[in-house]
Amino acid sequence: MKHWIMGINVIIAALTLWAVSNILKMTNIGNWIFFNKGILPVGIFLLSLVILPKSLVCWKEDKKAFLVEYFMGFALIFTELLGMGMRLELTVPTEPWIKGKELFIMAGTSALLALWTEPLFRKAVNFSLKPAKTPFLPFSLNKTFFIVWISLFAGYIPCALAFFPGLCCYDIGWQLEQLRARTFNTHHPLIHTLFASGLLEFGRAVLGSYSAGAFLHSLIQLFFFSGSMAFAVRFLIKRKTHPAAVILTWAFFLLFPFFPALGISTTKDILFSSLFLIVFVCICDMAEDKCFYQGFRLMFFLACGVLMCLFRNNAIYGLAVMTGIFILVFLFFRKHPGLKKFSLTAVCLSVSVILISQGCFFVMKKGLHAANGSPAEMLSVPVQQMARCYVYHQEEFSQEDRQLLLDIIWEDNLLGYRYEISDPVKAGLHMDIRGKDDLIRLWINLGMQFPEEYIRAALYQTMGLWYMGGDISAYMEYDMCPYMKEQLNLLIESKLPWLRDYYSWFTSENLQVHLPGLSLFFFTPFYSWFVLFAAGILLAKRQKHLLLLPLFLACYLFTLAFGPCIIIRYMLGNIMCTPVLACMVFQPCCESASLPNL
Repeated sequence: MKHWIMGINVIIAALTLWAVSNILKMTNIGNWIFFNKGILPVGIFLLSLVILPKSLVCWKEDKKAFLVEYFMGFALIFTELLGMGMRLELTVPTEPWIKGKELFIMAGTSALLALWTEPLFRKAVNFSLKPAKTPFLPFSLNKTFFIVWISLFAGYIPCALAFFPGLCCYDIGWQLEQLRARTFNTHHPLIHTLFASGLLEFGRAVLGSYSAGAFLHSLIQLFFFSGSMAFAVRFLIKRKTHPAAVILTWAFFLLFPFFPALGISTTKDILFSSLFLIVFVCICDMAEDKCFYQGFRLMFFLACGVLMCLFRNNAIYGLAVMTGIFILVFLFFRKHPGLKKFSLTAVCLSVSVILISQGCFFVMKKGLHAANGSPAEMLSVPVQQMARCYVYHQEEFSQEDRQLLLDIIWEDNLLGYRYEISDPVKAGLHMDIRGKDDLIRLWINLGMQFPEEYIRAALYQTMGLWYMGGDISAYMEYDMCPYMKEQLNLLIESKLPWLRDYYSWFTSENLQVHLPGLSLFFFTPFYSWFVLFAAGILLAKRQKHLLLLPLFLACYLFTLAFGPCIIIRYMLGNIMCTPVLACMVFQPCCESASLPNL
């Protein structure tokens, strides 16, 4: 029997070596021949022989956990190989690199190499933090909360001074013009337009300058931003999380350079992410206690949920997706009374948040006489798909389809197609000649004619969600937008120039070149993959009652796939939730009631 198992291991190790060699040949990484002739293949072969028995042991110990761990490894490796292939296609766009044969080899290689990663995922599944034996700080829970809040807020002030009076960037120019002209538009959340633009105008009218208003905005936004983080740390302390995990979470919130730089930026994503984190922490609390909030805590949860939806439109769509999943659970798991009751209550809460937020939005829209935003915001993926077909296959278009497309999107914008962002194409979308029925018909026709390009366009557009090797998702702005500089003469007057240089160093290019390995934590795919890994680990641990946590985050990530691009500010809420999710996954439930001085 032992000889038979050894023979199987040798065969699998040989197949793994052959698969790696073929991947190197396909991707042209380094010199494929030198790899085959060197000592490295021997090392890979021997390493496989060492790792494979460990995977076999894991299979014997827990088959269900093994399958979950194996799938996580396969998914990660396959998407990495697929992403590498798609990046190679960008160098020679007229000659598609990924075809049926290449996909088959990538899938086979991933299936073999997943046996390498399975023992690592098993260690993650088995890893568990011990609960804290003593209080984190010798104060009551509420006093500790305020200490953490003050420390985070004070820690962000130097960044505010480094970019004094703040970063009036992204879309604030358009929003401020709406307030000044009293011509509101729902393209951006009305509540944020009133908040950010209102503070700038307050600074001009009352404090004497837009600069004073911008600095006031920075301080108020940092106050709420740091407060939401302190709320998360308070929850971790309440549940007796291991002190090392609490300190790491605190340090992450304080030292991750994107947090304070975004905290002083005039973008809706900051207050939305703060509310997103609070809602997530409340969900963690309810999931761990296995009961829903009641009374004041329920009102607080609903209020935060409603505000969260008002500060970012796609939050409603994420909740709607999650509601749909709960409805399916309710319909198909009727034999489980507890699960049925849970899903019904969850549906009621989600629908309540959606309806109340939509009601508030309707009142604001009517009160401000706001016009509807452009429908182009919901068409990022379709316009990218049609633009890609036009750029690479316009000679294959019928005259009717070509004319129809040019009636819908200006040709200059079609030719300005960029694989990672839809804004250049969307800017040319105009529906004054053709209606939405023509758009849908054209989109279907081109999809039937060029299905592979449609798949490629969607994958390229969403690389920031699934490909660790992506290179644009850490995009940040560290200067005033042109409108503020040119029209209002609002410039950065740094009080700490050396610190401004430090924060401004964190760009996609610098991170990739100078921080190998560590750069993963600055790009968005790491945080979407962590959601999948957290769900897998919870499944392997049989902690199904906590699957609600990655589900909430995954539903929001799903909505980002239909947005204009995947960048750090869009995923800020998920990033802030990551350390809390990690603590929930890697430490067993504790009875918070046993904590002293609550």
